[in-house]
Amino acid sequence: MQIQRTIQTLDTPHLVIDLPASFAHQRVEVIVMTIDEAEPKPAKKRRTPPPQFAGQVKELGDVMSTVSAADWGQLE
Repeated sequence: MQIQRTIQTLDTPHLVIDLPASFAHQRVEVIVMTIDEAEPKPAKKRRTPPPQFAGQVKELGDVMSTVSAADWGQLE
């Protein structure tokens, strides 16, 4: 079985498809269907903090490293 898939944009109700020579003198199945275009998702709006909080935060050390278990106050 040989398959040729092509996606075309039509401006008229006519379509001509050139097939390989190996398709000559063969029975072929032709299926034509429209492609439902998915609606593009809107870009996510970047969240920003309220202006009244600007400049109010102070970093007190390395905020990216993990905290040791003793600092979590785990039950013994």
